[in-house]
Amino acid sequence: MSRKRQRMSVSNLGATILAVLMGVIVVPIPTQAQTTVKTENRAVRDEADRLLDLGYDQCKDGKPREAIKTWLYAIGYYRRVNDQSAIAYTLARVSETYELMGAANTAQDTIRQRLRYANTLQDNGAKLEGSNNLVSFEIAQNKLEAAAKLNQATLDLALQNDQGLNTAIALNNKALIAGRYGDHMAAIKLYYAAIKVHPIREAIGEGYIYVNSGDSFMALDDYKSAITNYGMALTIARQYRNYALMSVASDRLITAYLEVPNFHRIEDLLQNRSSLALVMGDRETAAIVQRYLGDLYLSFGNLPKARFAYQESYDFAAMLEDSSSLPLREAYYKLQALEKL
Repeated sequence: MSRKRQRMSVSNLGATILAVLMGVIVVPIPTQAQTTVKTENRAVRDEADRLLDLGYDQCKDGKPREAIKTWLYAIGYYRRVNDQSAIAYTLARVSETYELMGAANTAQDTIRQRLRYANTLQDNGAKLEGSNNLVSFEIAQNKLEAAAKLNQATLDLALQNDQGLNTAIALNNKALIAGRYGDHMAAIKLYYAAIKVHPIREAIGEGYIYVNSGDSFMALDDYKSAITNYGMALTIARQYRNYALMSVASDRLITAYLEVPNFHRIEDLLQNRSSLALVMGDRETAAIVQRYLGDLYLSFGNLPKARFAYQESYDFAAMLEDSSSLPLREAYYKLQALEKL
């Protein structure tokens, strides 16, 4: 088996790359679990593999729409050689890409198609991954009853098959559902249970569980515990240089410290958050954060620092394509108001 085929046989890669607004994919449901690849069809499968890799490159280059089209062509080739495992794997990549671009309904439809293949192939890893994704969608859409029913079945299957990552994800989803119902104490217990079984190799996922548990502590007005858990998430994010998690954890920490309050810690976090936004190429967020930093300095009565922060906010906002953007106007008004003091 070649390297590319080995990669495609992995059913649970852990998470989501998802993306693009296109029509619903119609892929015939498999009628048998056995995959048959004839030697004379090697060229067909090699072309499918080539298209699969090309789709990865297109997605990496910021062309998710093209990637999805390419993967659909790959699925067509895999169908010709009846490689159902490869079809299921490619469908997962397509659904992930749809989700990344915000096409939630199409992503869900694609996941359901993948689940049909997973059931036929008796691939519990793929089934659990797809089911966990569907539960996440239903939670986001506030379909809590349906989410709870599917999640319990998913959790039971994950436990039966000793699937650590999928068990952790299912426990996290169960906690999210409990939190939506207002039972934050139960949610926190479930979050900690999820962290306990979470594989070490999937540390970023564990970081997001700490964020979720911090949210439940915030809902209970336990700001000290919330800060501890958000801090754990930020530590993990920094260790693995994951900017997305750094952003989420930093924003949560700022909110929590405002409740304590600890303005010097907030100052450090805002400065770091502004720098992080610039590293990520997000000048709009950098402008907004600098404005908040100016407000903080103004509350201290430190006018020189406030003026400098507002000016940086204005400068970052001026780099945006929209010359009349809200961050630009707000920074301008802040500078004007400061001149009157």
